[in-house]
Amino acid sequence: MQELRSGFEKVFGTKFLDYFEKQDKKHKYLESDNYQKVIQKFIEDEQEERINYYRGTHVHFTRFLLVSIEKFKNNDGTLDFTELDHKGKLIWQLEHIIPQSDFELGDSDKNKLGNLTLLHRDTNVEISDKDFEGKKNVLKDKKESKFFINEVFKRGKFYKADIEQRRNDLLTELDNILKNHFDEYCEKVLKIKNESEALKQSERSDYEKSE
Repeated sequence: MQELRSGFEKVFGTKFLDYFEKQDKKHKYLESDNYQKVIQKFIEDEQEERINYYRGTHVHFTRFLLVSIEKFKNNDGTLDFTELDHKGKLIWQLEHIIPQSDFELGDSDKNKLGNLTLLHRDTNVEISDKDFEGKKNVLKDKKESKFFINEVFKRGKFYKADIEQRRNDLLTELDNILKNHFDEYCEKVLKIKNESEALKQSERSDYEKSE
């Protein structure tokens, strides 16, 4: 499982790996010899009764979801979502689609997955106080406008009522990737070979040699 750990750290960052390993101590994900089962069980446990995707350690799982989808669907492989500035802060940050100021105190919709995306820090600063239309106008000239996870900004409008549907769309997309394209996910996103597939190939090779 060391290769999987290395892939996690390289793609999602050291803080995510630390968070994952703390969760692993409780749930024993890495006792499995199957990468796919490890990741799917981790996601299943993290999703259970989760509402807040923005505060504290919640951000590590949220970034994992968004980066996984983006790198599989659209990223050319050169964009590093773990890049840090001179103060050690992440350059790529979570941003609310509907601004936080539009929500009443205690409204849980604000920090749900469907209302979050990833933007470059400089873009984030530029649009953080703008409404949805204002964010769209700024983003149209930014490279983030080409992100799969930012296709939401191509819509005419985005309301609170749309947050749950976007959440479902994102999770459905990730579920499809992990269930039906897992070997490609390992190679394209994690930059590793699916351990179980490598074992199958080795077993096939050994069988052919014995023929």
